[in-house]
This record gives sequence, structure tokens and C-alpha cells, in this order.
Amino acid sequence: MTIRDKFINSKNSNFQNFSHDNEIINNIGLTKEQLLHNYLKVIAKEYLALEELKNSFVKIILKNMDDLDFSQLIDFTKFYIKEGFLKKTVQPANIRGLNIVSVDGSSVTKKYVNVDFSFLKAIAVKYYFKKNHIANIVYYPDLNGFNNYLVQGNLLNKDEIAVEAKVSIDMTFMEINLLNNMIEKSSDIDMIIIDGSIVIMPINLVFSKDPEISKQYDRLLKEYHKLYLNCKEKGILLIGSIKDTRTSALCHLLRDSIQLLKPSHSRLTDFIKADYRKVMEYFSDLDLFNRIMNKSERTCIFNCKREIDKIRDTGIKKEIPYYFPLSFYAFYLKTVHYDTPCRIEFFMDEKHSFKKASEKADLITSILLPMSSLNEHYGLPIPQIEAHRRAVFKPTEVDILLNNLTRTLNTHGISLLEKRRNRRPF
Repeated sequence: MTIRDKFINSKNSNFQNFSHDNEIINNIGLTKEQLLHNYLKVIAKEYLALEELKNSFVKIILKNMDDLDFSQLIDFTKFYIKEGFLKKTVQPANIRGLNIVSVDGSSVTKKYVNVDFSFLKAIAVKYYFKKNHIANIVYYPDLNGFNNYLVQGNLLNKDEIAVEAKVSIDMTFMEINLLNNMIEKSSDIDMIIIDGSIVIMPINLVFSKDPEISKQYDRLLKEYHKLYLNCKEKGILLIGSIKDTRTSALCHLLRDSIQLLKPSHSRLTDFIKADYRKVMEYFSDLDLFNRIMNKSERTCIFNCKREIDKIRDTGIKKEIPYYFPLSFYAFYLKTVHYDTPCRIEFFMDEKHSFKKASEKADLITSILLPMSSLNEHYGLPIPQIEAHRRAVFKPTEVDILLNNLTRTLNTHGISLLEKRRNRRPF
């Protein structure tokens, strides 16, 4: 079903002629006048129609919220939603006395005709909360939160994808290694927030044909394994906070769950009338749950990172089960009124109950809420925001490092030639 299909039969006069602009859509190229007078209006109409369709569907979900009960399904192995409800409200905790650590990194690659130079940096911050909104801050590995750099010369002739993969692996290794060093030196960390997923991705790099990347990736897997063990042994809550994602994982699970609940003419009728399976294809997780969630609410938990299970099943990389003897969960959390939800990930031991996983999600939510609600328009945890602010490269930092490097090369008669796209004479 397309948006046009939805409104061709609509009684709304605004959409009666909506399908008659196909000749514009079918043109390969348009003039500026055609764009301004016709095509842009068609696009706007499509988007307005989509918004109306989405808002109508959200009303159906909210109306039928009590009937979206998955309690009888969560024990099935292939049913990945592991709580009976779609969303719930959680009360914020008093986080006084907690030590919360967050880590982030950044990289910049300067590309030349014969060589690439990559500049990497990783920084961690540790917040000791005196009150919910008052904290002492310490930076790692240095007091100022700036000096943890790595500069690489990519001397082998490799394509850009391979170079980017190598930089990404090294960047992530710096972050996870920094966390492991902090844990070994500190005995008072209560929670660690990673900016992004807590699972190394993309897992397909395990099978990279590039021996160097495969070796680096294996080293990174071991560093992650060490982090999981450290957190388990010292009782540290390890979470991944993903600020932006285009995944529709939970939307698809909800769609399949509605089907399993067997909508009929006496129950969940609205979903049948709305052709819910097709309508839900238009939603991402953030889009849908931003519309149905209120402040201080979280969604149900669901199994995530199932790619690891697929690799386990193949037996190709036999050590994977030893690196990841865990179950990974995710949920969405709306911390403020005027921002989209965050995707939160955490792990459990493989031998755990769903009740324990649910309790852990509530605990994580209650801790995150007070440190993520200071700005009603930006609902990320403060330590995560500060770690990013310190980790991101400033142009002057890269310039200092690069200029020093190029001066050394220039003294030996070597000048770097930028790629043609960066040295156009016009």
C-alpha cells in the first residue's frame, strides 16, 4: 500500500486529485519551474498524507494498549519481546553517591594520493553525584580530558572501506581499553555508559579476508570480553546509549506480535481495519515510540544483537561463545518531553530469568532518568554528553598534529599531494 493508495478513495477533497500528478513523478529530469510549481507540492502532499496515516495508527495503538498483552508469548524461544507490556512508567531514583562513567572517541582521517593519516582520540569521564544534579567530574586518562591520542599512517594501498574499518576498530579498542584500565584502578564505579552499542559491530568483520583487520578485530573481541568479565565481577552496570538509530527492530517485533495475538472481529479489530502490517513498514522505532511514549516511560525489553547467535550456530568462529556467553537486551527510554527516545542496551548472563532482566531494565531506567532530564529538548545522560564534548576533535587539534607531521616530511623534500577533489582550481 502506498500513500496514494490510501487517499485515492478518501472522501477528503484535499486528496481527491492526489494521484493525478504521476506524470511529474515519471519524468527523469524536471525543470526548476516544474519543481517549484508542481513536484515539491506533490512531495509535501505525500508527507502530509503519511503523517495523517501515522497519527491515525498511533491512536489505534494507544486505544488498544491494554489488549497488547504479550504475557503468554514471552516464554517462546523465537518470541523476542520479553515482557508482557508494550510500555511502562518508571520512577527516577535518587542517584546521590553513585559513580557514573562514560566513554567516547572520535577520529579524523586526512587522505592524500599516496597515504592516509588518521588521528584518533578517546576520553572517559567519571561523575560522582553529590545530588541528582550536582556532581564532581574527573577525566581519564588525564585531568584535563584531552590527552589520549593515536596517529596512524595507512601506508598500504587499500581501498577506503578497509581504511575506515581499521580506523573504526582501533578507535573502539582505545575506548574499551580505557574502560578496562579504569576498572582495574577504581573500585567504586557503579555504571558505565558507552556511546553506542555495547556489542562490537559489525560482527561480520570476524570473517574479513584482510588478515590485518581480522587480527585487529579478534583483539577487539577479547578486549570486549575482558570488559564484560570486569563488569560482572565488580557488579558494574554496563549499558550502551544509542542516541540516533534508523532500525525498525522493535516495530517489526510488535507487528509480528499483533499477528500472534490473532486480531479478530471481536478483539484488536482496529488493527485489521488499518491493515497494520503494511502501515508499520513506514515506521522506524524512534518514529513510532516517540509518538506513543511519555516522559519517564520505557518500552518492553527485547532480545537484540542476534547476529551473534547466528555465528554461534554456524560454528565457524568457535571462540565466539566464550567471548559472548551473554544475552543482550534493548529497550527505548524517553527521558524528556521534547526529545526522541534513546535506545538503551544491556546484557544478562545466559542463565537468567526474564524477571531479572526486567528488573535490571527498571534499575537502569531509574538511574538514567535524573541525569538525563536537565534539558527538556535534549535527553541524553550528562556523562555521555560531556564525554562526547571532550572527545570530539577540534580543527585546531588536528591542524597542530598534521602541521608538525608535514613539516618533518618537508625537511626531507617530501610534500603531500591532496586528492584531486580537494584541490580544484575553481
